[in-house]
Amino acid sequence: MKQILQSTLSLLLLSSTLLCASQAVTIKIPSVPEVPEVPKVTAQVPNSVYIIKDGDYKTNDEIIKEATAKKVVKFSNHVAPVYEEPKDDPKKVIEVGDISNGQVTAYLQAPLLSSDEVKANLEKAGFEILTTFKVDKKGFVNSVVFTNADIVKLASKKNRGFASALRVTIDKKNSLISITNPIYVMSAFMQKEYDKELAEKTLATLRGAFVNLENSTEMLKFRTLERYQFMQGMPKYENMQVIKKASSAKLLANAKKSKKIVYEQKLLNGATIIGVKLSKRTSKFIKKTGYKNAGLLPYPVLIENGEAKILDPKYYIAIMYPMLKMSQFMTIATVPGAISKDIDKIFR
Repeated sequence: MKQILQSTLSLLLLSSTLLCASQAVTIKIPSVPEVPEVPKVTAQVPNSVYIIKDGDYKTNDEIIKEATAKKVVKFSNHVAPVYEEPKDDPKKVIEVGDISNGQVTAYLQAPLLSSDEVKANLEKAGFEILTTFKVDKKGFVNSVVFTNADIVKLASKKNRGFASALRVTIDKKNSLISITNPIYVMSAFMQKEYDKELAEKTLATLRGAFVNLENSTEMLKFRTLERYQFMQGMPKYENMQVIKKASSAKLLANAKKSKKIVYEQKLLNGATIIGVKLSKRTSKFIKKTGYKNAGLLPYPVLIENGEAKILDPKYYIAIMYPMLKMSQFMTIATVPGAISKDIDKIFR
């Protein structure tokens, strides 16, 4: 009986399996909807962009145009200084010492004269002798310092005292005398206060006092004298060295105690110019720079408004030796410092 039931059950299961196999089962997958085509949009960029400015609509071009119209370009009034070469007067006969073709000689030279002859000629022409100074120990070179009332009056202004005297070098080595040209020296030392009339008048007086005068070969352009410097970076006239400060009376008293003062010259503005004798060692530089222009010694010192000051030695030597070469200057490289020290000692 049990076997019959099992057989019947197996038969039923088989029938059921066959029935399922005979029926096809279809599974429908829903279709994916197509993506709709995006409509094309054509953008138009306006020729002008409108901007709200001052409560009104304006195009960018209009705003730029207005700004440009309002903008004012300003130019500086500053222009580079024009230095004109002094023109020779066609009616004037160019004489010794005059400006010629824009250049002027530093010295007027003549055959050798004795110190007494030089002083006599100067005094006869109305000049006052401040000192006759032996520059070197052997007396090969003497310096005669001279002036007159007109020159003193001109130089009696602040920082202009160095123009208060002229020099004559009596050079036995080269058998000549060398006189500082008033046009050259006054232009350099008076700067913007240069007096053309007085310079030419003084020059004419010197031409009358000495015969056979000739221009030295040492010349500079006249227009460069006011701003002269040996080379870029070197001192100019206004770059003076203040050696000592005290009352002018005390400075002068101390200087006199040193016994190095060769001459003393009072100016109308209360200032005083003194000529200082440098040490023997310092003075030897003239052997290298040349005897002809050694009349720059004794060294001038200006005592004014409680200050004792000198022209920077690098400037003073260069302006008095206008043809000095760099190679020559290098051989006396320690001299400017030595001069400053010599001057400083007399005020201690």
